[in-house]
Amino acid sequence: MATVDALVEAATYILSQRGGAGFTANRIAERAGVNIASFYQYFPNKEALLFLIAQRTWDRQLARLAPLLSHAGPDKATSFRDFIREFFMIEASEAGLRRALRVASVDLRQTEQFQALMGSGDALTRRFLIEAVQEVPMKDLDFVVRFIVLLTTSFAERTTDEGTTGAELIRQADLITEMLVEKFRIGAARRETDELMSAP
Repeated sequence: MATVDALVEAATYILSQRGGAGFTANRIAERAGVNIASFYQYFPNKEALLFLIAQRTWDRQLARLAPLLSHAGPDKATSFRDFIREFFMIEASEAGLRRALRVASVDLRQTEQFQALMGSGDALTRRFLIEAVQEVPMKDLDFVVRFIVLLTTSFAERTTDEGTTGAELIRQADLITEMLVEKFRIGAARRETDELMSAP
């Protein structure tokens, strides 16, 4: 609906330019060119609009990342590199909005809705990593998967918050990938298994 889209666009702009402090229903309605009654016709409060922005942002990111994990093929190391590169580029392109959402959605992150929203991407990443790091002992697998996720997401947020973009961002993404592939031999187990199965 046009009014909803206008409110989302206005709210996204305010979050990106002014941060959570400027995120009020009156300012959003004014920026969208609608009256405050129209705002409350579609959203009971600004938190409901914030959740929609977070949902659309995450859906947009997942649409770019999911194909890299869902159709990764046998070369897990290359798929992992492509995924990390794309993830870093997404973080850079939406750094301003991400920082604002991080501040504005502290309470939102505790809701079941928000956790379910994030859970879809987490599950996809986890499935890929469990298959990719098969040489890791089962007792350590959960820790290793969590470590990889935390390392990559935390570093991507930090370096893009600092303004890293372009070729330097890709270089850093590749360095992270190379370290993790070597440490956990991502993809190595599957290749060795295939070789043994094909041996006479």
